[in-house]
Amino acid sequence: MNKSAFHQLSYGVYVVSTWDNGRPTGCTANSAMQITSEPATIAVSINHDNYTNQCIQENGKFAISILGEKTDPSIIGGFGFRSGRDCNKFDGVEQVLKGYLPVIADACAYVVCEVIDKMETSTHTVFLGKVTDADVLKADTPMTYAYYHNVIKGKSPKNAPTYIGE
Repeated sequence: MNKSAFHQLSYGVYVVSTWDNGRPTGCTANSAMQITSEPATIAVSINHDNYTNQCIQENGKFAISILGEKTDPSIIGGFGFRSGRDCNKFDGVEQVLKGYLPVIADACAYVVCEVIDKMETSTHTVFLGKVTDADVLKADTPMTYAYYHNVIKGKSPKNAPTYIGE
């Protein structure tokens, strides 16, 4: 099986955020999708090893910052290659509160969700969220995973659903 075929699926680049005992935390994700428009429902896939997974389980809420092509690329690495257990990933990153959740101010849009269900796989939790707030923050083209790899030359962290080992 050639797992590189998976890179041909259309993905975006997102920061999924929530709270860690009053401190904002989150992780980079590429697996987020709209499930229904009425009622508005979104799904995100978060690795079991990501601290964000544990925090979403505890809070029952998450926000998705939809990153754009003009978003500072260091945000992707800062939220993707470090653990919120060990550091505050929001240090030095401008944020805004939307629906009482932290959102990346440099994102092109955001979606705030309340967890209504989840599905466990061997490595990831797929959280289903009822959308409680969403809006466009600035005019920008949403970043695709292909753009991240081909233009920014970004890599996938080991916990990413699309990680392919060397």
